[in-house]
Amino acid sequence: MRILSATEAITPAIERTKSMFLPFSLRSVVKLGLVALLAEMSAQFIFPPVGNFRPHSNSTAGAVSWSINQHAVIALAVISILFLLISLCLLYFGSRMQFVLMDLVAYRTTVVGPSWRRRGTRTWHWIGLKIGTFLLAFLVIGAVAGWPLFHLIRSMPAKTGQPPDAAFFETFLLLFAMIAGMVLVLMLCLWFLRDMVLPFLVFEDATTREGVTSAVELIRREPGSVLLYFLMKFVLTLVAGIAAELCLVAAVFIAGIPVGLIGGGLWLLLRHAGPFGTVFLYISLGLLGLTFFACLMLAFVWIVGAILVFYQAYALYFVGGRVSALGDLLEPPPPFPEAASQQFSPI
Repeated sequence: MRILSATEAITPAIERTKSMFLPFSLRSVVKLGLVALLAEMSAQFIFPPVGNFRPHSNSTAGAVSWSINQHAVIALAVISILFLLISLCLLYFGSRMQFVLMDLVAYRTTVVGPSWRRRGTRTWHWIGLKIGTFLLAFLVIGAVAGWPLFHLIRSMPAKTGQPPDAAFFETFLLLFAMIAGMVLVLMLCLWFLRDMVLPFLVFEDATTREGVTSAVELIRREPGSVLLYFLMKFVLTLVAGIAAELCLVAAVFIAGIPVGLIGGGLWLLLRHAGPFGTVFLYISLGLLGLTFFACLMLAFVWIVGAILVFYQAYALYFVGGRVSALGDLLEPPPPFPEAASQQFSPI
């Protein structure tokens, strides 16, 4: 496979995405969409806030408040543990699904089982690499953002009602710009790991260190191409987000119009039909509501899944010409002339 630029990789990525979703199959759409969504959610952690619970006094009201606070602390601790376990499960299954999604797109298949079993031993190494990279990024970001945050706190008005001075607003704008830069750095770290490092781990069976080294060497060798790829990825993300919102709004209208007409017709016919008719009416409206919700969920999985599959295909086609094993999967090489002559030689 020849090396493609960031712009040249768009068209084959679109064609591969279309080939995986067309012709339409409900089972394939749901399977690909769920795999892509789990892969995208692999870096999400949710920690519930923990409040400050203190006893108020030694009075009866204080004792009751302390008892309530004790129960609240226990409940929040249980909820926090549950959220942590759910987040860890999402991290594990989502990280493993990143391997699966890359395999599915590269092999142009919807069979999850073989890839799930084949890549299972590499999951913990991949999780460790992601966690280590983001911890390092947060440490660097914290060191850089610490001074303006400290200066912002010091420049806050000392008295209530006193307007802040110009230094406060300058520091606030600087901190806001730094937060935007932090988000950009974290996004680039995510794209670097998923789009540059992971293909070496999957298709060249590289170790974690070898994968990172190969990805860094790729960036060092072609800094302009990689920078253009990241820029195009950002632009495509904005365009795809707008397109997804428009498609979801269209899905709401497409599913909502017939459901609304049927529900309105049933309401007009059965609202004065007696107890039996009223029960039938509300059951029918409930079923219509569930049908509408199911249609929206299917549309969401289809639209978002197709976008995420396209992102994966785009990354593979950009890296494919630089990773020989991956390039042979995306565009199989033609047979050698000797093999072709033997295949068509007369007997």
